[in-house]
Amino acid sequence: MRFLQLPVSQLALALILSFAVLAIFTVMDLSTNPQFSSILTRIVGALLAAGVILLLGRALQGKALDKIGISPRGALSQIMQGVLIGALMMGLVTGLMVLMGWYKVVDVNFDMFALWRILILYLFAALLEELLFRGILFWQLDNVFGSWLALIVSGALFGATHLGNPGATIWTTLALAISAGVGLGAAYLVTRNVWLAVGIHWAWNFLLAMFGFAVSGLEPYSLLTATISAPTLWSGGEFGMEVGLPALITAAFASVGMLWVAVRRKHLSPPSWSRYKEGVT
Repeated sequence: MRFLQLPVSQLALALILSFAVLAIFTVMDLSTNPQFSSILTRIVGALLAAGVILLLGRALQGKALDKIGISPRGALSQIMQGVLIGALMMGLVTGLMVLMGWYKVVDVNFDMFALWRILILYLFAALLEELLFRGILFWQLDNVFGSWLALIVSGALFGATHLGNPGATIWTTLALAISAGVGLGAAYLVTRNVWLAVGIHWAWNFLLAMFGFAVSGLEPYSLLTATISAPTLWSGGEFGMEVGLPALITAAFASVGMLWVAVRRKHLSPPSWSRYKEGVT
């Protein structure tokens, strides 16, 4: 049992269990009717990911919930703060597109059922992905390699998991790793909980869809139908605005700001070998 408490052992176990959660989620998502199952599969995936965090942190380490990144205390307020940040970022990106004359609304498609379904779907999609990539993988990479390398590796893994999406290329993978992977990792570091990142992720994806942009190459229900005439480097092409230059620039500023807050709060960790060398466990 002591062997499983070592940071390297926990990282290996985290990787194995994370891939298992992804495999279960993927099988469920592809084997049933998406119209009725997409929300359910993400709820199940999120519950499995939370179970992995509890196994690693509570069962094997005996740590409190606020030490393993899923404390319910303050969760709602942190999610709402994240929603505001995500909405502000999306507003800046869309506003720039409007100012440049590259984005024009041509129709409004109001459907209350579809609107609520997308809102709930993206909430649980954000919860699942944040529990996996920040709650499990970033946390464990941070325990072994320290915060800076954890940002890079977890961001790269986040980008790589979207390679199978429509319109994905090496560029979109790299751009998504930078804009979302690193940015959401920075959000995790601000509070050392997943909730701020969940709120940002939720608002970002939901507003992408509502404004008529593709969401990671997918075309969900959209409240607004818009013509997007920007060059591919700016619009993100088929994959969507999140890999366009406006989103990358906005995410870069947001990431720097959140990392500055995390550094001020002393939330960044050194590599495990440095901690053990100094006698810190």
